[in-house]
Amino acid sequence: MEKSEKNGTLLVDRAHAFIREQVITGALGPGERLNEIDLTKSLGVSRGPVREAIRRLVASGLATMLPNQGARVVQLDEVTIRSLYEIREATEAMGARLAAERMTQAERTALDEMLKEHAECLSKDQSDGYPAGPSDWDFHQAVLHGSRNEIAFRLCAGDLRDLLALVRAQHRHSPGRGERALQEHRWVADAIIDGNADLAQTLMASHIRASYKIFMKTSAHGETH
Repeated sequence: MEKSEKNGTLLVDRAHAFIREQVITGALGPGERLNEIDLTKSLGVSRGPVREAIRRLVASGLATMLPNQGARVVQLDEVTIRSLYEIREATEAMGARLAAERMTQAERTALDEMLKEHAECLSKDQSDGYPAGPSDWDFHQAVLHGSRNEIAFRLCAGDLRDLLALVRAQHRHSPGRGERALQEHRWVADAIIDGNADLAQTLMASHIRASYKIFMKTSAHGETH
């Protein structure tokens, strides 16, 4: 790859990372226009890399291209959100089952220690949010890694993760959800550590289903999750 081509790719990658972060954190709201001129000024690059970055966002589902309106942050409807949670439930429940069968002892110990750290952080934090990585991804990532199923990991770590992050960014946390999520993680982890694959699968499915139900409940009351 020639130097100019490599530099162009790096500029697109940087522009994509910047705009993606603005979208999945809620800094750019649903339906908000992705203004190429404003974005080029913010990034200090030409419009070419920004335009290509926006194309990537459209391809991943985070943005949509509307006739005569340009690109806008996607507005996820109820059917799409339900579908996202259905795919996540099926994939991560299977991942928990496989993790219970395939995790090494060192990984099981690390999972246990991770949740102890999360519990300690939550006890010090006065917010309702989960104390780990973005939207409790640390725990789910460890389980998916432990499943030894790279396809499942890539599915959940890619576009699906970004779209779910977008859903959560547009809605506040339900009061007390952090504590409940931690307890549900603890139950899943204990089943994995004990090698109980059936229970791990059931508990992970229940955990994700609970998240969806809470989201729908708060949305129905005009609140945010």
